[in-house]
Amino acid sequence: MVKEYSIGLDIGTSSVGWSVIGSNNDLIKKKMLIKGNTTKKYIKKNFWGVRLFEEGHTAEDTRIKRVTRRRYIRRRNRINYLQEIFSVPMSEIDKHFFDRLGETFLRLEDKKYQHYPIFGTEKLDKEYHEIYPTIYHLRKKLADSSEKADLRLVYLACSHIIKYRGHFLIEGNFSTNNVSINDSFEKFINVYNQSDFIDEENYQTLNSEIRINQIINEQGSRSKKSESILNNFPKEKSNSLFGQLVKMIVGNQGNFTKIFNLEEEIKLQYSSEEYEQDIEILLGLIGDDYADLFESAKAVYDAIELSNILSNTDESSHAKLSSSMISRYKKHHKELAELKNYIKSYLPDRYYEVFKDSSKHGYAGYIDGGVGEEDFYKYMKKLLSKTSDAESFLNSIENEDFLRKQRTYDNGVIPYQIHLEELSAILNNQSEHYPFLKENIEKIEQILTFRIPYYVGPLAYGNSRFSWVVRKEKGSITPWNLEKKVDLSQSATKFIEKMTNYDLYLPNEKVLPKNSLIYQKYIIFNELTKVKYKDDRGKILNSSSDEKISIFEELFKSKRKVTKKDLINYLENQYLITVTTVEGIEESFNAVYSTYHDLIKQGVPKEFLDESSNEEIIEDIIKILTLFEDRKMIREQLTQYKGILSDKTLKKLEKRHYTGWGRLSKKLLVGIKDKESQKTILDFLINDDGFPTNNNRNFMQLINDPLLSFNDIIAEEQREKEFKSQEDLVNSLPGSPALKKGILQSLKIVDEIVDIMGAHPSNIVVEMARENQRTNRSNTRQSQIEKSLKELESDLLKNKLPSNEELKSNRLLLYYLQNGIDLYTGQTLDITKLSSYDLDHIIPQSFITDNSLDNLVLVSSKENRGKKDKVPSKEVVKRNKPYWEKLLKSGAMSKRKFDNLTKVERGGLTEADKAGFIHRQLVETRQITKHVARLLDEKFNVEKDEKGNIKRTVNVLTLKSSLTSQFRSKFRLYKLRDLNDYHHAHDAYLNAVVGTTLLKKYPNLRGEFVYGEFSKQGLKKRLSATDKLNMYTNIMNFFDAETPSVDENGEIIWSHKDISMVKKVLEYRQMNIVKKVEQQKGRFYKETIHPHSNSNKLIPIKNNLDTKKYGGYKEPMIALSLFIRYKKGKKQILTNEVVGIPLIKIIEYQKDKESYLEKTGYTNPRILLELSKYSLFETKTGKRRMLASATELQKGNQFVLPSFLVELLYHSQKAIDGNKESLTYINEHRQNYDKLMDEVNTYSKELIGADNNLNKINKQYSENKEVNILDVAKSSLNLMKFTSFGVAMDFDYFGVKINRYRYTRVSDIKELFESVLIYQSITGLYETRIDLEKL
Repeated sequence: MVKEYSIGLDIGTSSVGWSVIGSNNDLIKKKMLIKGNTTKKYIKKNFWGVRLFEEGHTAEDTRIKRVTRRRYIRRRNRINYLQEIFSVPMSEIDKHFFDRLGETFLRLEDKKYQHYPIFGTEKLDKEYHEIYPTIYHLRKKLADSSEKADLRLVYLACSHIIKYRGHFLIEGNFSTNNVSINDSFEKFINVYNQSDFIDEENYQTLNSEIRINQIINEQGSRSKKSESILNNFPKEKSNSLFGQLVKMIVGNQGNFTKIFNLEEEIKLQYSSEEYEQDIEILLGLIGDDYADLFESAKAVYDAIELSNILSNTDESSHAKLSSSMISRYKKHHKELAELKNYIKSYLPDRYYEVFKDSSKHGYAGYIDGGVGEEDFYKYMKKLLSKTSDAESFLNSIENEDFLRKQRTYDNGVIPYQIHLEELSAILNNQSEHYPFLKENIEKIEQILTFRIPYYVGPLAYGNSRFSWVVRKEKGSITPWNLEKKVDLSQSATKFIEKMTNYDLYLPNEKVLPKNSLIYQKYIIFNELTKVKYKDDRGKILNSSSDEKISIFEELFKSKRKVTKKDLINYLENQYLITVTTVEGIEESFNAVYSTYHDLIKQGVPKEFLDESSNEEIIEDIIKILTLFEDRKMIREQLTQYKGILSDKTLKKLEKRHYTGWGRLSKKLLVGIKDKESQKTILDFLINDDGFPTNNNRNFMQLINDPLLSFNDIIAEEQREKEFKSQEDLVNSLPGSPALKKGILQSLKIVDEIVDIMGAHPSNIVVEMARENQRTNRSNTRQSQIEKSLKELESDLLKNKLPSNEELKSNRLLLYYLQNGIDLYTGQTLDITKLSSYDLDHIIPQSFITDNSLDNLVLVSSKENRGKKDKVPSKEVVKRNKPYWEKLLKSGAMSKRKFDNLTKVERGGLTEADKAGFIHRQLVETRQITKHVARLLDEKFNVEKDEKGNIKRTVNVLTLKSSLTSQFRSKFRLYKLRDLNDYHHAHDAYLNAVVGTTLLKKYPNLRGEFVYGEFSKQGLKKRLSATDKLNMYTNIMNFFDAETPSVDENGEIIWSHKDISMVKKVLEYRQMNIVKKVEQQKGRFYKETIHPHSNSNKLIPIKNNLDTKKYGGYKEPMIALSLFIRYKKGKKQILTNEVVGIPLIKIIEYQKDKESYLEKTGYTNPRILLELSKYSLFETKTGKRRMLASATELQKGNQFVLPSFLVELLYHSQKAIDGNKESLTYINEHRQNYDKLMDEVNTYSKELIGADNNLNKINKQYSENKEVNILDVAKSSLNLMKFTSFGVAMDFDYFGVKINRYRYTRVSDIKELFESVLIYQSITGLYETRIDLEKL
């Protein structure tokens, strides 16, 4: 009979730890069969291990490259279309003209046709370049002259215009005569004034009639122009949001870190090539509500730049852009001559560096070395500021108008209509001489103006996952047959389906737009559920349904932003309630009804919006405005509402575009209904009245309330979603690719364990890692305390504040957040004695382990709090509350912390509080963790009883990481992440132990622990008196109790024997570490093109291009490494070799493998093995190596230390971080560093093999072992990079850099042929071993 067992999982973004335990908390152990050709047939294995894999990444980088590739292809297609039109008449004049142009990048000896590309002769080409120094000289001449021009020149001008045709951001007619900076600025001010984030109460509308044209056109730096613009808005400061946007408008950098209280620095500049990526990151942090504001500011910047580009033009010319570029060319030419003369006269010894050395940031680097304009200006400014008579140069640099190139990033502001003007002028002039041009003017203009609508997408055939186009008929799509070949309407419908995400909870339903009125209404009422207020009697109230509806109708529908003050005034005036305090919101509501106000502004009548029968129409309009940006498509989609809305309103709506999607669907919010009450979730959010107090449950409480049926409905909907495979199922989950990869690996691990065990587990305990993601949920620590101390008018501001890095110390941070005051005694704290003070937990650790800042205070002695194991006493509260209120008001203290400190005023720790502590300790609230639990639950629990309820035979428990952290802390089970990968499996093992034991100890908590088990009773009602006694102190306390813990039958649940077993298991050495073998895919090589050289390692840029002449790519992606045996040399000696097959050659290789190898130079090759990256080998001496490529290996062993040395390294890290107790520990155990060195030496000699590096390490240790103990600790921790699994790393050791040792020697690779190849299953429990010597 199969033993009862439980599985523990620790799911991360690049690893999964797993374990299988029996009822006695020991690991399951089995003798596992070893397949293969070695003598080893069985290995006894512990059932725990780690699956390592490369972290999953988003498709953003691939998508950017794919989009860029398509852009180049479409550019090439445009040129091809033009050549087709010109081909016949051109062949009559010069049949090899296009051939010569196609060879311009080739060296003379490789050209098939003449050396001179335009006319084919040296004389004529030379004359051309003299007459037309730049292409813009030619464009201007042809646009302004009706004389017949050589057809080759006409083609050159047209192809340049079509190739670099400008942007399509401006729709309709636009010409060089209507560039208006003032109009753009007026629109920007209007957008700013109407933004949702504006505090209407205190905001003074900005004057939209301010004209900045004159300021912009004045000579002066961008900074001066920014100041001049701001002077017209005296209420706005340079460090405000408006001030930073103005900086960006004039071309400078805007810094939004402090404005939005971001943790990481975010700077934006419109001229930066990274702007689109940077603004996407910022909007991801602050919300899409700001998108229109940044876009309108950019429109002003674009107008300014375009005005600058088109300045100084010949008014009589039809080629304003080309005229401007010619002026820039002449100015550059003049300034260059002046600069050369100046350098020769004043700095002759720097002439070569400035004008010849392209590696420097001088003129040569600026023109030929890829140096940007900004770096060039910095270089020249530094150089010239040291000399006299350089004012004119320095002024030009200051005005950022010195030696400007014709092609700059600024040219991106030029719309296609400007180029079209010149193209039309050229075609009209030359069509009088070339009849084919007259016939094709419209076609040629269409080549320039044609753009595949974004809602049509890529034009791929077949089942491309990147394409959704619906074709009417087959064939190539050209600028003049798009509507004939493509069903635009159906493609737009497919686009809608593709672009809309699925609901987090109802996986078959599409989410609502973020600007949906239903979604915004849900956000508003969900926030209103959290609002409480205290009246003049001291009674705390929350809003009734009538009050909430009234607040929504009277405040949110009349104000774009509702503040706390608005709410208080409304309650006092409408309901005659004297409100003393309001909780649940800061200064204003986060929720807004912005779309409602915006639609009214667009002309939609208020009565129409308020009529519930129009909801479907309004929601559809919002969806159209969210999905489409193209006015033509919006116009087409809105035609169905002609007659319902006025033409004027529809015209306005065409120009409107919303961004962003919500996370929930319409069906979830207003579709599914509670079976008993027949109310929807939104109904409950609006009306959840109760007696004596209103329930006012928020969204999360409603969907998890066991007394309502929402949870059951959601679970059923999730079960009904069908997927083709486990991979599809995981990919459908919300969350990052990194987490999904870990989840998929976990499911496969569970499958293999169940297969080996032959029965389902009793329990599966899941813990999931949190991702490190950018967030703006909290301020930077420095900015947080700076803001608070200013509010407090603190003397601490007289001295420099600590850095964010220094403020990682909680003691130091709390010192500043408390304004240097002991919160229990009110006395001043000494910053030089922080380590001697106590960090006291306001809610004692005997109830809950909460080490957050909201539960910590820095005090001279925790004894001053009052009674032990209670919250601060009444006396302490009475004495210090006024000061605490000041900290609360300044933002130095959160409301939660203030409530914890003053809890004694509300009866101290109530039963409800204690039940809440238990709930917070146990219940995992993250949705992604719940999804994983659901997948496992659905996998094993499929049978139903006669009532249709699930018969749950496998308990899936979600465990919070804090519980295993507490367990580790209780029993000093130290974790050291950098030592090896064992800690992942250790965590999985402890998850299983802690989770299953808590379930035995507290069976009444199944509803909190086990997925799918929802108790109909509240937590307090389910607990017995004994449970309450045990659990109202910290739920984990029974683990280290003196007496054994027993269940209701008297059976021992936990005793000292169990912790002894846990410690014994954690000392086990045998563990199954499996690095996922990765089939390499993606890019063929790194994109950088390297200069030509004699190296044979370069890859040709194109077929048949000699890399010794044209350079090439490096570092090809190796798809496979072949272990081959072939005959070498004249003597035909049998030789073993590892050969890498580049990804770019994989198809050629797979067609005829032996033939491919013979072409590569291998005689009579025999393929022994085809292996992918990370394939594992073990040598005769026990060294394990992983295949990194055909020429390099990585370390494959794990460095394992005895527990006393793990403890030493643990305290080493803590001591470095400032822990006083750990510093004492490492001083007292200093001699153990010698023992650590013994372990490193033994391990290195046996398994690493980097003898020279080991000698350096030993020498440094011998010379420095008696230095400051923290230096010894730091260097000892750095040693873990030397012993670590996987890729070798450089590291610092007592101030000396130890370079990584790479396994790239021929002997390293040859040793593999004398080794054993180990194929591992996903758990490593199954193995096949191949002795390569026997092949």
